[in-house]
Amino acid sequence: MTAASVPELDFTIVRNFEMMHPHLIDQSVDVYRNAFLHPPYNEYFSEETARNALGFIFEQKGHMVVGSLIDIGVVALAAGYYKDGGLYYIEELAVDPTLQGKGFGKLTLRHLMQAIDETGPSRYGIRTNAENTRAIALYQQLGFLLEPVQEVVVQQRTNGRIGIDNRVHLTKKTEARNEMQTELKRMVVVYPSGNTTAVVFDQLLDTDRESLNRRIMNAWERDNPDMPEIAIEQCCFVTKASDPDCIGKVEMFGGEFCGNATRSVIQLLTGGKDYVGKIESSGVDFPLNFEVKDRIISVEMPLPRNDEENVYLIDEGIFVRLDGIVHMVVNDTRIQASNTPRKMLIELREKYNLNSEPAVGVCFFNEVTEKADFAVWVRDVDTIFDETACGSGTSCIGVAMSFLRKDDVNINVIQPSGKGIITKAHFNPDIDKVSLSQISGTVDYLFDGSYKL
Repeated sequence: MTAASVPELDFTIVRNFEMMHPHLIDQSVDVYRNAFLHPPYNEYFSEETARNALGFIFEQKGHMVVGSLIDIGVVALAAGYYKDGGLYYIEELAVDPTLQGKGFGKLTLRHLMQAIDETGPSRYGIRTNAENTRAIALYQQLGFLLEPVQEVVVQQRTNGRIGIDNRVHLTKKTEARNEMQTELKRMVVVYPSGNTTAVVFDQLLDTDRESLNRRIMNAWERDNPDMPEIAIEQCCFVTKASDPDCIGKVEMFGGEFCGNATRSVIQLLTGGKDYVGKIESSGVDFPLNFEVKDRIISVEMPLPRNDEENVYLIDEGIFVRLDGIVHMVVNDTRIQASNTPRKMLIELREKYNLNSEPAVGVCFFNEVTEKADFAVWVRDVDTIFDETACGSGTSCIGVAMSFLRKDDVNINVIQPSGKGIITKAHFNPDIDKVSLSQISGTVDYLFDGSYKL
């Protein structure tokens, strides 16, 4: 599957501020001013101050990349310049506040760095507010590391007062790229119900995971143009479990929980032979039970182990919380007819204040055809994925139907790939709750061995 994570941006690389079209300058200045008005910055920049700040980049013989949307104009910018010792310092990253959280900032910064890569920097540097955990997480996903010392910076607030901010610095060494492995000792590409997944056995836990994810995807597409593409977020490590009773741990590159990846690792660790055991997974705080029988892998899905109401009705359908991810199941075909899972996901994340969740999904389910469509947002990479198959979403469909029917369910949910995943849910009338959920299915192999990236 190839799915655009955000609407396509049109990028312009600017090397001379005065040569920019006046309209483009005005839009860039507006984005810059508005981006810092809100927490944690609360900084006020006059139009003159903003123009001077951007103009300073070019006085240092720097570069700026602006990202634009058709019918909107400039929505993001990233800019920087060289300092001593081959350091390329990223002075500015700004996104229109009404469009933040859609991945525009990451795309724009990445576009700037790709352009600068050709000029041979030894490392990149960037600075941000110490309280801006969202920005810090973004930079870390791009391979930046936090430096231990913070810096005090004086700023003018939106209320006209002077305030002091603590700023953190992050750096990324470009020479580390040459040190990265060019060959994985063992990588397995599997195809659980149409959700192509790369499972890495090399213990590269401290590597730049986003870069490794991208390299794996590109190498696989390069070498196997006629094979199913690896889904954008579907790369994981196999690691040793902390619980000695578990056979291992699945660690997604984004730190979320993934039912299909978990099924895949169970298949790999057991060799598909009959087995009953437990496995750990990122995004989940307790071991998950599983069974392999006749090459069918069934795995417990992580229903929260607390007394809170984790399944309930909402205006659009049924809200279901698992450990590590929440889904909203939309089973009304009238609502589905005028929407897409992606569109509703964007709306419902805001409506139900879900932006602090590690992952959020919307599932469209037709109870007659038993077909489903999914979109999932992962917080740590701040990206929406249109899933070809979704284990957690399938589980939540089973939980939702069991909750509505007040009975056990066993449904073969047809995935967007056309393949099926069986979901079972047990309704306990004594506590008026769904007390167990699991998904089952087979896992096909596409590749197993060492792999050159």
